[in-house]
Amino acid sequence: MLDDIGVPPPRGLTEPFAEAASQEGLTLVIGTGSVAAVNIGGLLHELSSALPGPTAVVLTEAARRFVTVAALHHLGRCPVLTTETTGPGFRPLHVWLTDVARRVLVYPASAGFIGRVAGGLATDLASTTYLCSTGLPTLVVPSMHPRMWSGQPVRRNVRRLQDAGAQVMPPRDGAAPPVAEVAAALAALSGVPAGTPPLMSPQRSENSR
Repeated sequence: MLDDIGVPPPRGLTEPFAEAASQEGLTLVIGTGSVAAVNIGGLLHELSSALPGPTAVVLTEAARRFVTVAALHHLGRCPVLTTETTGPGFRPLHVWLTDVARRVLVYPASAGFIGRVAGGLATDLASTTYLCSTGLPTLVVPSMHPRMWSGQPVRRNVRRLQDAGAQVMPPRDGAAPPVAEVAAALAALSGVPAGTPPLMSPQRSENSR
């Protein structure tokens, strides 16, 4: 399977995978530039047990400072995508991903990524895909220093994402929640029965400042 200029698709984005994603629905994981990105491999293992259907990962350039494409492809046995290209059916990759996705998880969500998408800035495959995922169940899991998390600029951007429909799991002393809890929360958000901790509503976001 080649794109419209004869370039092979990203590793793992095969015709059988595309068919399975279209039929079963895709879990789409967006990883951004936080040290918690080192836990994405473990997260993929948890997601494979908690949710049906295949998974694909989109990594920002900053995320690749903490985890490699090859490692996640091996651990998750799924496509790991970094740049825009032509996807199946000659659709832009970000359009195809959000056409077949059933749910979106941003883990970890850095302050920079939150700020870009809150402002509607599509600067790379990750932010373009997020902005194209309107209407999908979306869970955002920030990971950043407590002072950064409590600051007004970040809280304002988080509220914008919540107002647009995203659910947020707040960090704990600067760290993202355990990956098992994140997987359970995404399953619950998707309507898949699972025990899950409470998500942060916009009202709780205001009260926890």
